Amino acid sequence: MRTFMFKKLLSFTKLLSVTFLTLLLSAGAFAQSGSISGVVTDGTSGDFLPGVTVQLVEIQRGVATNSDGEYTINNVAAGTYTLRATFVGFRKFEASVTIGSGETVQDITLQEDILGLEEVVVTGVGAGTSTTKLGFDVAKVGEKELSEVPASDVGSAIRAKVPGVTVVKASGDPSAPATIRLRSSTSLSDNQSPLIIVDGVITDGSLADINMQDVESIEIVKGAAGASLYGSLAGNGVIQVITKRASTSVDKPQVTVRSEYGFSSLANEYPVATTHPWDMTGVVVTDGYVTDWPQWENTGAAGYTGVFNQPYPVNYDNTEAIFTGQPFNSNYISIANASGKFNYFASFEGLNQAGVIENLDAYKRNSVRFNSDYLYNEKFKLSFSGSYLTTEYPDIDEQGQGSNFFYSTLTAPPILDFTETGADGQPLNSGLSGYAIIGSNVQNPLYVAANRQDDFARERYLMGITASFKVNDWLSVDGRQSFDKNYQLRTQSTPVGYQTPTPSSTLNNGSELRQSFNSTAQITEAWATGRWSLEDLDVRVIAKYLFEDRDAESYTFSGNTYSVAGIRTFSALDQTTFSISNGFTEERAENFILDTEFDYQDKLIIGGMVRRDGSSLFGEDERYQVYYRGSLAYRISEDVEIDNVQELKVRASYGTSGQRPPFAAQYETYDVTSTTLLPGTQGNTEIKPSVVAETEFGVDVAFLEKFNLVVNYATTTVTNDYLVVPLVSGVSSFPSQYQNVGEIEGSAFELGLQGSLINKRDMQAGFNLSFSKVKQEVTDLGDLPAFTRSAGGAINLFRFEEGVSYGAMYGNKLISSISELTLDGSGNVLNAGGGALTPSDFSVNSLGHVVITADQGTDAERPMYLVDEVGDEAIVQIGDTNPDFNMGLSGNFNYKNLGLFMVWDWSQGGEVYNYTKQLLIFNYRHKDLEDLTRDGYALSYLTASDGLYNASDALSYYVEDASYLKLREVSLSYTLTNSNLGSLGEYIRDIKLSVVGRNLLTITDYTGYDPEVALRTNATNFRLDEYSYPNLRTFTGSVQVRF
Repeated sequence: MRTFMFKKLLSFTKLLSVTFLTLLLSAGAFAQSGSISGVVTDGTSGDFLPGVTVQLVEIQRGVATNSDGEYTINNVAAGTYTLRATFVGFRKFEASVTIGSGETVQDITLQEDILGLEEVVVTGVGAGTSTTKLGFDVAKVGEKELSEVPASDVGSAIRAKVPGVTVVKASGDPSAPATIRLRSSTSLSDNQSPLIIVDGVITDGSLADINMQDVESIEIVKGAAGASLYGSLAGNGVIQVITKRASTSVDKPQVTVRSEYGFSSLANEYPVATTHPWDMTGVVVTDGYVTDWPQWENTGAAGYTGVFNQPYPVNYDNTEAIFTGQPFNSNYISIANASGKFNYFASFEGLNQAGVIENLDAYKRNSVRFNSDYLYNEKFKLSFSGSYLTTEYPDIDEQGQGSNFFYSTLTAPPILDFTETGADGQPLNSGLSGYAIIGSNVQNPLYVAANRQDDFARERYLMGITASFKVNDWLSVDGRQSFDKNYQLRTQSTPVGYQTPTPSSTLNNGSELRQSFNSTAQITEAWATGRWSLEDLDVRVIAKYLFEDRDAESYTFSGNTYSVAGIRTFSALDQTTFSISNGFTEERAENFILDTEFDYQDKLIIGGMVRRDGSSLFGEDERYQVYYRGSLAYRISEDVEIDNVQELKVRASYGTSGQRPPFAAQYETYDVTSTTLLPGTQGNTEIKPSVVAETEFGVDVAFLEKFNLVVNYATTTVTNDYLVVPLVSGVSSFPSQYQNVGEIEGSAFELGLQGSLINKRDMQAGFNLSFSKVKQEVTDLGDLPAFTRSAGGAINLFRFEEGVSYGAMYGNKLISSISELTLDGSGNVLNAGGGALTPSDFSVNSLGHVVITADQGTDAERPMYLVDEVGDEAIVQIGDTNPDFNMGLSGNFNYKNLGLFMVWDWSQGGEVYNYTKQLLIFNYRHKDLEDLTRDGYALSYLTASDGLYNASDALSYYVEDASYLKLREVSLSYTLTNSNLGSLGEYIRDIKLSVVGRNLLTITDYTGYDPEVALRTNATNFRLDEYSYPNLRTFTGSVQVRF
């Protein structure tokens, strides 16, 4: 028993000794440890910088600065360390610090990364990569260039700010987003739009669905060399929108409230005739309205002068009545906060943009965003990005006649008064005074806008959740699930008693149309990233799997003739007028990606990538396709020290991407009714995606601590494009089939120069210059003969032919030189005169047109057309929509609290077809009628089918220079900081007051509303003006308060 007790006592004594020794050692260790703290500030402004990552490199311990720029790292063993601080938009800070017992203070001043040498991009690469190590170009537009004048869509936001990016706002319709093309065209079909990614989520929706006030930055991959990572999704390149997130260091809510209000108006007036040549005998004017005009448009009347110089008996300015200044209003609020391991950013925006058309509903967009991050520990992180959006907007007719607001307003002679009202005080349509005189199919825009419902309502959910897990020092795994859901409903309705100038069985007794479209895209991604360092070589390998699941469903119903007025139910319609159709599609795809990068001493970077795509859109016999990329970057400045050069890199890359064929391409399609079954297109089991191959060479130079130059030259070859090809009758019961035909070659030269001219505490000035020159040509159509497209229902104009520029316009040509006359073997002219005239019988008139000399100044005078060797009017190239070059210049100047920002956009060369002018000449409404008839030309010279009108077919006379210089954006602001706000400064960080202008000035020789006009179909190539909604000038004021 004693022995046992002695052993227990001995064990207890040993335990006490060990415990005491441990405490002594621990105390000694604590005595030898300390902490480091300090404040991080902006080297230019002196402001505190929250959210800066500060770390001790050797022990990989770090923190983020709080809202006052403060940081503290505790319990650091005594020694010497490398202190590093990094923050987006600023240069990396590193310094050697010695930490002893107690507190070490080290304040940090960060300098703005003016040259962008510390920027990291995530688009086109497997993982975040410094721009200094890229083997291909990825352009980036930051918040500073996006926030001064918030755009309504992505295209408008990046316009004139990035070289090689063609942006066309084809319509001033507020609901119509700008159309984007990156470098040269990649398809003979209508789709040139790039793949849009939002916070890593691949999207399928509209560019107009992104609230630009939520955007932190935009990254652009312009060609296949960079876009190959996305395979058959990205034949047109890639744009990724990166939205704002809260910093983990935010220790209290940060709130931003911004409100903007102003008006939109037409930027220019259209040149219409304000006089007429008609005989006014018997004209009756009653109560200010012309009720009778017996000789209206009678060129044989005794009093007909043939000269447009007589004032109208009444003159109503319908343009002023219809196109009125309408409000523009945007309200925005956001809140960002962090608590422990969780942070979030939430926002709401309400946008109301009414355009310029009186009585028409506004474009309304409401969007909500919520982004959050949860950092469980240093190994595991969850991130969520989500938005919900609703839009409502009217469908506005462009092209065509009838209810097209711009057709009716420009075509109607000023004897009509669209503000005339009936007994009920409402606008008139069929009963409008003067309709019976003009005999035209114009409609009163005020009546149509007030009485016809034709609008869209949309909802969209876009969200993605990403999980990241760091397995060990060299391996990490990630996964992402995204969801993109669209609901769209179109409603078109006219009430019983709806007025039309001529009777309409489908409209006058009431009508209804419903079109619904729903789509869902769910994409699952999983990838693993391995990183190794082998002495001087860093290796990165990424393996990724991606599964796509897409569904779409549509329904259409129409009917007319209500049995009773005022009840809008389908059952009250005449059932014999019903038309019902529906459709449903399912698409699945799986993709495998292997991406590698080898980095030798931070100066030689070699990359390689291969992607295998499998899609249900590919033909049964071509279900899987392979895309790949190779890239090389050499940082010369890491090997050779060059005076005043901070970075010099040369790079080269080659890669392939593609575009998927449409859903129906591989299937037999039929037009089915209750009684008929008609073949549509024959299926093609061998249909493949197109292949877009690009070679890119580039040079990046940062110099003089102020400037950053990027120069690119890229060539693109498109093969295996897909078109609908007519089939030989009798061989197949189907009239046509999708086939892989068509090749395009393009090239792009790009130059971007950014600079900081002044960077002082009280004054900053900088600029961003972009220049690009793009060429594109159709090189092969296979067995398909050359053809001219009608481009969205307009005239046959745009040519597809081997060896011809993509964007070439073909039509009849007016000759301007005697040498252009076509002669037969005897030297007689074939252009006119039935072979009885020789070149000596012709001369050039004051318009520069070749005419028969004897006919000059008479009703018989006509311009000569170019003809072929048998005397038929030749169809030749009459224009080209491709500009010689595009240049953009944006600049900012800040002096103390005053700021100025502006963006200029210059497009030189290229042409647009002014079809509006051609149609207005036919309708006796264009100002050319006044100018030319007063100069002695007969009316028939302009309006005859063998004159300038040309029976509405394409003619060189209407091809106009589309060059322009535009002031796209301007903002003048004054900021009240918290130090200016007295006691309010305890709660308010700053108040910013701004005057904002969009599209304020256009300098051009184009005679229409705006040279930036096009069909909404393939807008960057098909530049045609047919009663289009012109781009608007918007002038607003804004107030932004940050708490």
